[in-house]
Amino acid sequence: MSISIIQGMLNIPGAQQKIRAKGMEKPGFPENYTLIDVETTGLSPYRNRITEMGALKVRHGETVATFSELVKFPDSNKVPAFLTRLNGIDEASIEKDGKPVDEAITEYRQFIGSDVIVGYNVNFDLNFVYDLTLKYNLPILSNDYVDVLRLARSYYVNERHNRLLDCMRRLGIDENQEHRGLDDCLDTKSVFDALHDRFKQEHILRAHESVKNIDLAQSWPDIVRQTQVFRSPFNHKNVVIAGDLDLDAGELATAIENLGGFVQEKVNSDTDYVLTGDHDFFRTDLPELNEAKMRKDQGQKIRTWSEKFFLNVLDDWARS
Repeated sequence: MSISIIQGMLNIPGAQQKIRAKGMEKPGFPENYTLIDVETTGLSPYRNRITEMGALKVRHGETVATFSELVKFPDSNKVPAFLTRLNGIDEASIEKDGKPVDEAITEYRQFIGSDVIVGYNVNFDLNFVYDLTLKYNLPILSNDYVDVLRLARSYYVNERHNRLLDCMRRLGIDENQEHRGLDDCLDTKSVFDALHDRFKQEHILRAHESVKNIDLAQSWPDIVRQTQVFRSPFNHKNVVIAGDLDLDAGELATAIENLGGFVQEKVNSDTDYVLTGDHDFFRTDLPELNEAKMRKDQGQKIRTWSEKFFLNVLDDWARS
């Protein structure tokens, strides 16, 4: 088994089924696509919910259809207050106007169809939508996609921040402060079109070159490591590997070290993560998990991750 990243996609023979089977990122400017944006209650598709789905259907560069729905879940529709202040979506509006989640995701998946997907930092949206399609037995969201954020970074190479709002200001696009799904779709399309008008061959090449192609299981020279750890979830982090993982322990340790992390033999006061096999995650007789739980109860910021969760975090980094 080997841990590698090919065209921005994590590749692990023998454990590929643990990772979301999303499509491939293809930087460019397709004429026909569906542009998506979702509003959520937080950053994690495991713990948080979609509150609103927005999308544009684009043909030959022109919007031909739109999608906009608040999403209502059967158990809870509470929204953090700071998000309500940001976009105006609250529990009352979802309960009143929201479409039941099973209907909303079915219609959303049908709206997307087999199109190339476009979005801003779109991997975030893809994770939420992918997990809902899986939950409701809909066609897997394996569409190839274009991330407008990567295009922006390739154009504004000397800028530290490239948020959607940053790009709108630089491009002279009127600001929309609604932060709603459909509004953000319209803003993203405006930035996408403006970048298309300005892009030259050098920008396209830079975007393609920034898509990761690396072997994580082979030790890297220090100079390579320094250039690759950008936004790595393990940079300067201490990691303990415990239990029975499908991954080869040696290759996993090399991958973590390549990403700027440090592998420890035992859980101690500066351990950041404990990685366990999927079947070990709820064991009560694993010393490393028990030690981590005790330290967490004492206030230490230590996280325990299953192999599947770890691999999806790594896949998200591969696509960044």
